[in-house]
Amino acid sequence: MSLAVRVIPCLDVAGGRVVKGLKFENLRDAGDPVEAARRYEAEGADELCFLDVAASNEERGTLVGLVARVADVLSIPFTVGGGVRSVEDAGALLQAGADRVTVNTAAVADPGLVTRLAERFGSQCVVVAVDAKRLGERFVVSTHGGRRITEIELASWVAEVTTRGAGEILLTSMDADGTLAGFDLAMLKVARSATSVPIVASGGAGTLTHFAPAVLEGGADAVLAASIFHDRTFSVGQVKRALAKAGVPVRPAVPAGLERVVFDAKGLVPVVVRDERSGDVLTLAWANEEALALTVETRLSHFWSRSRRELWKKGETSGNVQRVVRVSVDCDRDAVLYDVEPAGPACHTGAATCFTPIEATPARVAAAAGTARPGPVDTLDLGPLFAVVAARKASPEPGSYTNRLLDKGIEKCAQKVGEEGVETALAAVTRDDAGLAAEIADLMYHVVVLMAARGLPAGAVAAELAARRGTRREEK
Repeated sequence: MSLAVRVIPCLDVAGGRVVKGLKFENLRDAGDPVEAARRYEAEGADELCFLDVAASNEERGTLVGLVARVADVLSIPFTVGGGVRSVEDAGALLQAGADRVTVNTAAVADPGLVTRLAERFGSQCVVVAVDAKRLGERFVVSTHGGRRITEIELASWVAEVTTRGAGEILLTSMDADGTLAGFDLAMLKVARSATSVPIVASGGAGTLTHFAPAVLEGGADAVLAASIFHDRTFSVGQVKRALAKAGVPVRPAVPAGLERVVFDAKGLVPVVVRDERSGDVLTLAWANEEALALTVETRLSHFWSRSRRELWKKGETSGNVQRVVRVSVDCDRDAVLYDVEPAGPACHTGAATCFTPIEATPARVAAAAGTARPGPVDTLDLGPLFAVVAARKASPEPGSYTNRLLDKGIEKCAQKVGEEGVETALAAVTRDDAGLAAEIADLMYHVVVLMAARGLPAGAVAAELAARRGTRREEK
């Protein structure tokens, strides 16, 4: 087993489209190969494999133009095969952007092809694809996309191509392919006993529990799958996390952007969930790295339950799922925002949101009792806010956002006031009253923090406003 086990999505291609079938037959369309390549790299795939499954049977070369299009969007290693019958065929694919080429049918017909490829391009570029089938107690090699069965023993063939210069074996079980029943561990063990070069296990992956045994018991150095990735049953990240939990070393799969998130000492980060359509805040929850990754990969809200100490998907039992439109990270990278389209209530009580207004404010109590002073009932008293900010400045609290702002100085506080001012102005013309009120509250808070950073007392502003009262300046 290599230092880090690779997870490789496979694009089986026919007619310029990704296809998938059962035991190499009854192929169905599974999407555009360029689009799939982009998605798999974004999910954290270590490599991508492109196999033109119809090329050998149709006695033609691999679709070089399509290979070039796929290579154009990739920065990870890219292995291509299907219809490679000569050194020239391989050279054309490498020129088009492939990092390695696989040979199967042509190599069985002419084993010297493996030697010539290794001598011309180096063993690191040569992958021998072996499609094997169980016959009684034996494993034999097949060709032409699994359509023709030979009498060549798996172990002897793997040993021979290793001697001839193959740098890697891509081993596919014809019996397991597309069944989703798991890798053929017995077949893997036979191949492993015959070679020291890396083996890629292919054929049969259906659940997250199938991958680790292929490595730990079968001796594979990489695992390859198609159906579960094409059908979005699991993501590359989920497979990698399952392998890691089983003790298999893998390279982390962190979706782009999430590497910037700062988690607390418990590995968690607060998540604010907002309704994309109304702008209402729905809930506040917590997420660890896996929950964030699953949210990005599946576009459904995932969180970490601190009480149950387990991962959970919103709506898993209630059906009130949240489709995630956007994931944002705040400027200090220690809070996350999910903008969602909810399919039902956000709160376990059945309410649309977990937040309810606090009705018993002094002004409302006074109004209800008939003792309110003349004038508007809903007055705005910033005294408590000034008191909290002043207290944070005098006695800093670890992890306090206010203290982090103050520690960064006046320039940062001023920058935040500017940002909140712009957001308030935009909210005034694009959002409802609740959305505007939320932005105004943010602006006021940051203004108070700026005043504290400057040491400007609230009384100075109050005095200025009083001086303007009744003058023409007040009307400006």
